[in-house]
Amino acid sequence: MDTLNLRTNDASDGYEVAALPALVHDEQPVSAADAATGAEPRSLMFWESESTRPAFKLGSSETAGVVSVAEKYLDVAMKHPYLPVSQIRAQQLARMRELVELAYNEIPVYRAKYQAAGFSPSDLRDWDDIQKIPLITKAELIGAFPDQCVSKRYQPDDLYPTRSSGSSGQTLLIRVDHEAILTDTIQGVRQFALQSGGKYRAEHLLTHVYTVPWWFDSVGGKYQTAFISNLIPPARVAQHLRELAPEVLSLYPSNLEALVPHAEEFSSSLYLAVTHSEHSTRASRREWSRKLGVPVLDEYSSEEATRIALEMPNGVYHVCEDSVHLDVLDPETLQPQVPGQSGIAVITNLLNEAMPFIRYVQGDYVTLPKKPHRSDINWSQIASIDGRSNDAFINRQGRKIAAGSILDATYRWMFDCNIHLAQFEIVQKDYALVEARYILGGSTTDAQVSASIGHLGELLSLCLEHPVAVKAQGLDSFPHRTGKRRPIRREMAQ
Repeated sequence: MDTLNLRTNDASDGYEVAALPALVHDEQPVSAADAATGAEPRSLMFWESESTRPAFKLGSSETAGVVSVAEKYLDVAMKHPYLPVSQIRAQQLARMRELVELAYNEIPVYRAKYQAAGFSPSDLRDWDDIQKIPLITKAELIGAFPDQCVSKRYQPDDLYPTRSSGSSGQTLLIRVDHEAILTDTIQGVRQFALQSGGKYRAEHLLTHVYTVPWWFDSVGGKYQTAFISNLIPPARVAQHLRELAPEVLSLYPSNLEALVPHAEEFSSSLYLAVTHSEHSTRASRREWSRKLGVPVLDEYSSEEATRIALEMPNGVYHVCEDSVHLDVLDPETLQPQVPGQSGIAVITNLLNEAMPFIRYVQGDYVTLPKKPHRSDINWSQIASIDGRSNDAFINRQGRKIAAGSILDATYRWMFDCNIHLAQFEIVQKDYALVEARYILGGSTTDAQVSASIGHLGELLSLCLEHPVAVKAQGLDSFPHRTGKRRPIRREMAQ
């Protein structure tokens, strides 16, 4: 396959009311003159406050590695969507064979599953044999982490940590190898080149409104990225965007919706906005596009799979087939779903060897097209993405705060305070009262959660723009509910 797979605050009674510290950012943007002369790019990170800024360092020491991968791989990556379908499939099958062999030999949870199913890597001979590979679920990987699902060829300090909860509220810790991060970084450059219709250039600035910055803020000073914490209220985000004047903006749909009333402050420099991680309708994106004056396109992605599919300028979703293999299965038979009918998304991450995701049940529902659109891009297509919904929180002024932002505040709390929760629910009981219900995971104790709950209160207070009290409630199990459990919810009178 033509990818370079090189790849605390105390809260004695469980409540804490946080003050609202001043917002901060790291440094001013690098000038065009500096960029032209190859000067070292400066950090462009805007955190929600000084007291909540994590000890986060970008991979500046690895800049040479990113540049080296870009020199070898960027041209290959840019050509991949236009390869003949037969060549794309041959590369995917070859990579699937490599990953299955690796998983069978090095990853106990896969070896046990494959042996129990009577499946051997030698059974994967042609494209249709991919359907013989047993499925794996989030619950299985949670139970296997880390000893049974992370390759021992890597030292723990050499792996990149992240985590996934999505709409399930079950926390899956994830480890990603360095080579996968490098390859994914270059594929990110390609993403915005494709979605911008070729406008994206090395000297343009991309700004992420997100949880934490990407691992690298540039590729050797080119393709520079800025970061704005999505816990910052939209009026201040708009101010930072006006200062930065980015050409491309990447963020949650709900964050974009909150920014649209401030569009005149920051939109003049933009030529593209890309939404991700939450469901949004085409009608919503068209309306945001009208108000911003630039195309608003979608990115379908997950922590487990990285980029899954990109909405192109013609409105068609194409699967990123050098980063992921996608199956869509009938939820009853678990056989390939009929095009035109919604099915369960099952993904294989083609980049990450440290903690493989092979035929992983993603949990979303998607629909494949009955008749694909004519396109120069030969990646397969998705007709619609049918899953993902959660409740927004509401502040005293009536502003809705995206479920994704609340989820990110929860991630930040766990990350900053080094706690692990097997499952959680963050429930708004009133404008200024939130309950954090949780089941402990790993070696985390109730005392650690209680001691750190003030940090979650501080983060949520920044999101809602007024003090918020947080009550921690440890549980042995969550009450059974029909349907998909929503970990971000409102339980308050309107």
